[in-house]
Parts: sequence; C-alpha cells; structure tokens
Amino acid sequence: MNEQLLRDHYAKRGFDNQQADDAVSAIRALESRLGARAETLETVGIPLIREYIQTLIRQNGNSLDVLLALARYFYLIGRNDIYVYFTSLLGGIGVVESISERLGTLENPETARELIDSFPHPPLGSDPTDFPEFTRTLMERLEQTLPESTVRCTLAGNHHQIPAEAFEDEIKLYQLSDSMDDFLRAQHAQQVETLQHHCDTNTVWYEQVITQDVVDFVAANQEIQSAVRVGDTLYTTKIPYDPANYLAETDETKRRYYACHCPFVREAILRGEPNISSNWCYCSGGFVKYPYEVILGRELRVDLLQSALKGDPICRFAIHLDSAEAK
Repeated sequence: MNEQLLRDHYAKRGFDNQQADDAVSAIRALESRLGARAETLETVGIPLIREYIQTLIRQNGNSLDVLLALARYFYLIGRNDIYVYFTSLLGGIGVVESISERLGTLENPETARELIDSFPHPPLGSDPTDFPEFTRTLMERLEQTLPESTVRCTLAGNHHQIPAEAFEDEIKLYQLSDSMDDFLRAQHAQQVETLQHHCDTNTVWYEQVITQDVVDFVAANQEIQSAVRVGDTLYTTKIPYDPANYLAETDETKRRYYACHCPFVREAILRGEPNISSNWCYCSGGFVKYPYEVILGRELRVDLLQSALKGDPICRFAIHLDSAEAK
C-alpha cells in the first residue's frame, strides 16, 4: 500500500488526521485479506472486491467512510476498473431517502413512510444486481397507489442532492450569454473541452473512461452534455454511462446496458428481468433538468422521451421552460 499517497490526498481534501488514519486502516484491512489470497491491491479483480464488500456487510463494517476510502485509494493508484465499480455501488446513496422526502412534501409524510420506508432496502455497498427487484417493488407500490402525474413529479427531483452552488460557473456563463441558445452552445463547447482533457490525460471523468471516440461522439451532438432549444423546450440526451463500450458494442441489449446510468435498474436491462416501469427514469429527468432550474431560478417540468430501460438506445428528455413542475 502506498500510505503516503492516501494521506496526502486526505490532507489536500481537508480531512483531519483521524479520518486519514481510519482510511489507511480500511486499506490495510483489505490488503491483508488479499494477501491471504495471493492478491495485491494492484492486481485484484472485481470479483474479489465484491466478495470482500459482502463480508463487510455481514460484519456491519460497510460504513460510507470505509467504502469511500477504498474507492479513493483505487482511484489514486490508477485502478480505474475498480474505482468505477465502487461508483456503481455508491452512486445511489441518498436517492431513495430523497424521493421519500419529496413524496412527503407532495402528499404527506405518512404516505411516504407507508410506500417507501416500510419495506427492506438493500444495505450500503450492495452489488448492483441486488437493486432491480427493490426498484420494481418500489415502483409497483407507487404506481398502484398514486396518480401517474404524482409518481413522475415525485421522482423528478434533485435526488442526488447536488447543491445549487455546484452550478455557479453555469450561472455566470448564462448571465454573460446573449441568449439561451448562445449559452447552450458555449456550455457544450466547455463540456467537450473538459472531456478532451480527460481523454488526453487518461483520467476518469466521474465514473467514465473517456476516449477520443467518446469526445468526438459528444462533440457531434449538442444535446449531449448540453441541450438544444426548440421553442420553449430544451432537448437533452444523456451521455452513456460507459461511453467507450457503448460506442464499440453492436449487441442492442448491451448497448442499452452501457447507456444506462442508474444503479437501481442497469442490471435488469442486461438480465432482461425484472420488468421495471420506465416511469422510474423520471428520476434521471430530475437530474438533467436541475442545472437549468438553478440557472433560471424556478422549477421546471420534464418529459421522458426515450430511455434505455424501456428499450431505447439512448436516454433523452424534454425540459419545458414555460411551465413549472406540476404539484
């Protein structure tokens, strides 16, 4: 283990000494377990990592701090494959709780508790294969009880709890632009430039490996990483979750799997089961509309046009600038 590398990272990020010590201990524990299997942190594959995390869950050692320490270390040593696996485990943190809170606001807290909080949720660190059945059950409970408009509105929130401050640069760019169209073009150009940087430096962008083909793919379509305005509607297409494999794949099902970002349903696409309502994808709709809500200072309505979950090769949304989200 490169202990100093991890300690330097924690110091740079503003963590205290105790947090750095705990992170080192988490890596040491994994390293010890791997040593007994004649593996190292540099050579371990995803199956052994999956097995180790299941052990942590059984022993109640699956704290967020431990899982984040493991993810950060693999990122720091360039094990992008393991780091991306960890992002698939951690990408849904807080989402269901946020959905419950929003439903409690739209309806009442008792409805949220009854429909969302009253049945078992997968524990922290659960493998993505554990989530589709949970999501199917959740959607059935929501759709059997609530009007579809309420289900969609409930799901279409900022459920990843991204702070509005994260979009300060976008706000400044919008204020400096002559029009929404100019802003969208400039936003897209900036995003392409960012992707090119990650391609050139061979660094992971969020959970994605960026190749030149990926950069060219995004550059050719302004809807990806930005939007195109038609009247009072913005049309936006999500960049695939695994864009390099998406572009290389010819099998339709696998392309849809590589397109989908959602840890709650991705494995259902690959397996072909269980059947999950595509209304779930309004959660992704809430994600894509939120930056524009911050920029414009009001809540917006979103429509799902295409999604990998319902059989489409891409995920595409319409964001309506002329009306607020229905309550």
